[in-house]
Amino acid sequence: MHRASTHRTMSSRLLCIALGSFGMGSVSDGAKSMQRVMSGTRFLRVLFLAPFFLFATVPQQPREADKDTTAILQANYLYNIAKLVEWKDPEMRSGNFVIGVIGGGNVYRELIKQYSTRTIGKQPIEVRKLPQSAEVERCHMLFVGRSDLALLPEIFKRMHAKPTLVVTEYTGALEDGAVVNFVKVDNLLKYEMSLANAQKHGLVVGLTLKNLAHRIEE
Repeated sequence: MHRASTHRTMSSRLLCIALGSFGMGSVSDGAKSMQRVMSGTRFLRVLFLAPFFLFATVPQQPREADKDTTAILQANYLYNIAKLVEWKDPEMRSGNFVIGVIGGGNVYRELIKQYSTRTIGKQPIEVRKLPQSAEVERCHMLFVGRSDLALLPEIFKRMHAKPTLVVTEYTGALEDGAVVNFVKVDNLLKYEMSLANAQKHGLVVGLTLKNLAHRIEE
């Protein structure tokens, strides 16, 4: 605001100088006429430049970043799915509830922003951004984004029978080994589940989660 006021004051002074120059005296009429012409020129120049000074004082409002609604919904799904699944492995019932993310930068940010201070049961949620590698550390849930689908065949091999709920977002994922897969149906984000894959990972899927799924593979 102070900077804007300074620019406006400068513009006003320039205008006053130009206007005031018409009243300046001179020894000869010829010199006086010449001075009036020059003053008139200065006046026009100031009028021309003044809008640029004023324009510089107008703050430019930054545009709001477009929100990734798909990432927001996926993060919400991950949180609610975690609440409706039971991990049989006793070691997974203590300590932090770890959600690992490979790729899916926007999903990771939404999980951190909205859910990193919440709990699953009595377990505090811990969101980890994992490296782009098939060597995945132990976690309760693993989301692999579309940009890293090439890692999944090896990830499925390494995660076989481990107590990790793998979530993906591509056609045919359940057949490949995913427990949950995001799909678009009539431009709406939904999820499908494989109960057989859940059982392999020692997971018990709640009835509500089954009923809300777009598709269930037994």
